[in-house]
Amino acid sequence: MQTPPGHAAGSVRPGPHALWRREAHPSRVLAFDSIGHEKDSVVVLIHGWPLNRSIWSGVAARIAAAGSRVLAPDLPGFGDSPSIGLGRATVEAYADEVAKFIEPFQARRVAVAGHSFGGYVALALAEKRPDAVSALGLIASRTAADSETARRGRHDMIEKVRAAGTKALLPGLAEKLVGARAAVERRPQATLMIERARPDGVIAALAAMAARPDRTAVFNSFAGPRLVIHGTEDGLIPVSEAARIAPSPPDVGRILDGIGHLPMWEAPEATADAVISWANSLRR
Repeated sequence: MQTPPGHAAGSVRPGPHALWRREAHPSRVLAFDSIGHEKDSVVVLIHGWPLNRSIWSGVAARIAAAGSRVLAPDLPGFGDSPSIGLGRATVEAYADEVAKFIEPFQARRVAVAGHSFGGYVALALAEKRPDAVSALGLIASRTAADSETARRGRHDMIEKVRAAGTKALLPGLAEKLVGARAAVERRPQATLMIERARPDGVIAALAAMAARPDRTAVFNSFAGPRLVIHGTEDGLIPVSEAARIAPSPPDVGRILDGIGHLPMWEAPEATADAVISWANSLRR
């Protein structure tokens, strides 16, 4: 993999306390962080709603130290990335932006894992661009479409955010995002992230999630290594809705007891180790 223009090549393999590198991207589409310097193996981590790329900061160095370059973009309308127009707001459009982001890295093998909404984006990317995804992962996500009740709930939430901003999502959302085990440490952090999220990005993603199709068949038929990580105490997507995989290589499945919707915060070592096992299967 050649380093794309505007990028500084990694100089050393990161240790457990290595810092993210914030780099420019030639397309200037998505803001992102990068760690590691592996030439052929890239792990792309896609954040959920209404969060941003910083959720991966506690696991990225451990994953990179195992031999992959880790890239974490901000999806359009979140973090430091420009918004996507509401009229363009489909899960497929987000997947197109991620595909544009990945292409300049010219990696031979790209493992893509998405958290929650990011999992929906990863599924759409695997369906639209199977050549761009060598391994597919879902973290606290699902393959099914929304029920009619869930769709109505998302549209009701859109109207609340329009009227009152992202504070309308509080306090209930922070409680659902972070399980009881990490409540004291992490719920204030989740609350702050929700408050700082941009209303236009939150609304666009809600509309995209409400309209997404069922992609269970996409996941079940995916030819490469698959990853499923889910917590038993997930307050947003029950563990009963997690994708099913056989617990044997090259697939990797981890059901984490007592963990909520943010396993990369609540169980960072277990989450990172599962991602490493899954990404390393591409080398076998």
